[in-house]
Amino acid sequence: MLCGKSLSRLTTFYSRRCLTYSDTQVIPKSPGGYARPSALRKHGDLHEVKQASNFQIKIGEFAKMEQTEKTLHMLLRESQNRDKNKVVRSCQFMHHEFLIRIAKVISHIQNLPYIVLCNDDIKRVHDLYVCAFSDLLKLKKINSIGDVDLFNECLSGLLDDFQDIIELLSRGFHKSKIHASDDVISRFMDYMIIHRLCNRIMARHHLSMHVNRDGYISIINLKMDLKKAIQRNAAFSANVCQNVYMDTLPEVIIDGHTDTTVSFIPNILEYVLKEILKNSYRATVESHLHSLEKPPIVCTISNSENYWCIRISDKGKGMSDKVLKDVQNYCYTTYNPASANGDYSAGFGELMSHAVQNKGASSLAGFGVGIPVSHAYVNFVRGNLSIMTMDGIGTDVYIKVPHLHKMLSTVRI
Repeated sequence: MLCGKSLSRLTTFYSRRCLTYSDTQVIPKSPGGYARPSALRKHGDLHEVKQASNFQIKIGEFAKMEQTEKTLHMLLRESQNRDKNKVVRSCQFMHHEFLIRIAKVISHIQNLPYIVLCNDDIKRVHDLYVCAFSDLLKLKKINSIGDVDLFNECLSGLLDDFQDIIELLSRGFHKSKIHASDDVISRFMDYMIIHRLCNRIMARHHLSMHVNRDGYISIINLKMDLKKAIQRNAAFSANVCQNVYMDTLPEVIIDGHTDTTVSFIPNILEYVLKEILKNSYRATVESHLHSLEKPPIVCTISNSENYWCIRISDKGKGMSDKVLKDVQNYCYTTYNPASANGDYSAGFGELMSHAVQNKGASSLAGFGVGIPVSHAYVNFVRGNLSIMTMDGIGTDVYIKVPHLHKMLSTVRI
């Protein structure tokens, strides 16, 4: 199997991890640090340096190529025709396209400040993409259904490998943010979040052509029940809260157009709802500790001709203007994992981390990316996420998204 589902593949990539040394050369990293060219010559590793240099040149070549963007309309049209020849052509396109896209990401990572690249989590992300590029490069030309199966196996492995990319980057920047400006971090994280989202949508679309799912076309759930989505994610956050606070929890009330179903990409809404509801539960419980009755969290659904909207309203004391501004920036967090002596915030962050990991998703608690990522996801589908807060009272979050027919030609993947 060319693509593993863990970092064990890193040991097969020149038997060392790699980091950029110059525009056309990659110097293998030894366990003790970054080897200098003179040290490599002394130990007879010039062949490996040449191999690495050629590999970096190949990355540069693909990074200069133009990637092909597709609209949601194009994906839906492709999914309706599963002719074997079209499946093979789809694999050929995906193989070449992912080499381009992954090469561009590697180039972006290598352009970060060197001291940031030295962070272990950032290096790990770099290594994952380098190994993915290497695996795809080694795949033979796709000419038959048998080749398609091998490519799909590889693609599924890459999806698993890239599951925690945003978490790794968030942790890495959180540790090294004093070495990079907020502007550098924001631009890089915006690029990586949308890049990862687009690639996952495109990969899952391709893999969906080989299976039938009731109620789905490609990656679109044709009748996503908004009330059930809220209930599902509220139950998840409530369970985490109960384990942390051992206290009464706020009731979640769902009102408005509660029978609304929409055609949408489920993973995007699930992430955003989980993040907003988690924040509402935590704010409400921590601001009303030991109260027998806590003010409810009210989720209101609105459905109109062009848009659907979810408002999540809590009475968790709200935020100051400064905090409201800060929570929309990367790496800002009120979670302090070093806190002890019964700090509820720390306990919530840690338990949320474990709970989310156990559900197979990435854990982002404590790295200050939940709100910015939610903004990026909603903006990607041409929607809007807005936060209205009254300091000392509570917070309202509005998730407003156009219906599918409005985004078919505007959302580019």
